[in-house]
Amino acid sequence: MPGDLLSRLLVHLEGKGKRSCVIISGGIGAGKTRTSEQLAAALKERGFSVGGILSPRIIQDGETVGYTVCDLASGMQRPFARLEPPGLAVGRFFVAEEGLAVARSAIERAAATAQVVFVDEVGRLELAGGGLAPAVRVLLRSKALPVLLVRSSFLDAVVCTFSIARFEALHAERGAPPSVGGEGLHDD
Repeated sequence: MPGDLLSRLLVHLEGKGKRSCVIISGGIGAGKTRTSEQLAAALKERGFSVGGILSPRIIQDGETVGYTVCDLASGMQRPFARLEPPGLAVGRFFVAEEGLAVARSAIERAAATAQVVFVDEVGRLELAGGGLAPAVRVLLRSKALPVLLVRSSFLDAVVCTFSIARFEALHAERGAPPSVGGEGLHDD
C-alpha cells in the first residue's frame, strides 16, 4: 500500500486539517477495494477503530461473477451481488437484500463507534436514493471519517447528490498506486 495514501488519511484522522470526506475513485477493477483492505489493516495496526464495509469481487475463470460484503468491524461476510436472481437488479448484477441489510447496518453502527468508516462502493443504486444511500447519509453526519469508494465516472454525481462540501479525492489506477486526484481538496 502506498504510504502517500495512508499519510493523507492520517492527516484527516489526526485532525491536522478540517473535517472532510475521503473519496477513493477509479474505474472498474482499478484496485479501490484491494487498496482499501490494505489501508484498513494499516489503520487498525496503528490503533484506529475501523468499520464499514468492503465488497471484494468473486472471480471464476477470470470473470467477475459477484461480490461479497465484508463488515470490517466484525469480519462477518455475506453474499452481496451475483449475476443471477434473486435480488435487486443493478447493472448486470442482482444485489441480495440480506447483503444490503448487513452492509447498511455495518455502516450505521460504524458511524456511531468507529474513527474511520469505509463504504465500498457508492454508485448507481445510491445515486437513485436506494442501496446504501440512507447509511451513507448517516455516516456523512457522524464524527467518523468517511472513506467512500466511487467509480470515477460517478464522482461528480456522488459529491452533488450527497452534498459533500469538503472532500479529498484519491485516484486508484489498475497496476499503479493510488494518487491524489488532480482536483485534490475541495472547499465548495
